[in-house]
Amino acid sequence: MEKTDFQVIFWGVRGSIPVPGPDTLKYGGNTLCVQIQIGKRLLIFDAGSGIYSLGRKLVKRSSELCADILITHTHWDHIQGFPFFAPAFVKGNQFRLYGQSKIDSTFAELMHGQMAYQHFPVSLEQMGAKFEFHELDSGMKIDLGDGINLRTVLNNHPGGGLSYRLDYHGRSCCYVTDTEHYSEIDKALCKFISNSDLVIYDAHFTDEEYPDYVGWGHSTWQEGIKLIEAAGAKQLVLFHHANFRNDREMDIIEQQAQIRRPNSVAAREGMVINL
Repeated sequence: MEKTDFQVIFWGVRGSIPVPGPDTLKYGGNTLCVQIQIGKRLLIFDAGSGIYSLGRKLVKRSSELCADILITHTHWDHIQGFPFFAPAFVKGNQFRLYGQSKIDSTFAELMHGQMAYQHFPVSLEQMGAKFEFHELDSGMKIDLGDGINLRTVLNNHPGGGLSYRLDYHGRSCCYVTDTEHYSEIDKALCKFISNSDLVIYDAHFTDEEYPDYVGWGHSTWQEGIKLIEAAGAKQLVLFHHANFRNDREMDIIEQQAQIRRPNSVAAREGMVINL
């Protein structure tokens, strides 16, 4: 029987900017948001525009909501949906937000900043829910309770960022997005995802496109396969799809990846994976 107490649910899979429309219906056009449901514990990776639809579902719950929101970094495509996350406007709901400070701003200040009056008419303090902010850095190991353990590693991305690994009762999910590969496999990242069950990986470009985008902070599906094979990880999910990529092109990429690694899959909005 398939276990359902560790579910990975995709609400936003696109990078850089939302691209709704007839050419992105199959895979989705919302920016990054992934729900991790471990028993009754709700964890959310990133708060791109995909978190809006997740919020509409969650707000229908009759009981008070408590969740952990883990932000890789505060580029717009990772936080732009947060001001429209309906459960954050409900008194009694509680959210623990985790992320990294940048230069002279704390993580809390960065999240408040996008909701300054010049940008948005409602401040974070006016939203209604209770928020706790937790500063993270690379190499941390945190016991989140209920048997859930969190680890972090630094991303190779302009301005930095973090990738996350969750371990729960012998199962694991790695969220590795907005990081650029090196000429050789990153030993630290390889160790980080070692023997994991699922690796959600930044596959914004292809190897053919990549030479024109060196330094942009993104990787390719080919490099993702190399990484998980070196790490002994089980399944690769291609993620952070390019905003210029249509469904037909995504189909081709997924087919090519599956020739190399049969259980690879390109993330789609609404896709559910049970670990």
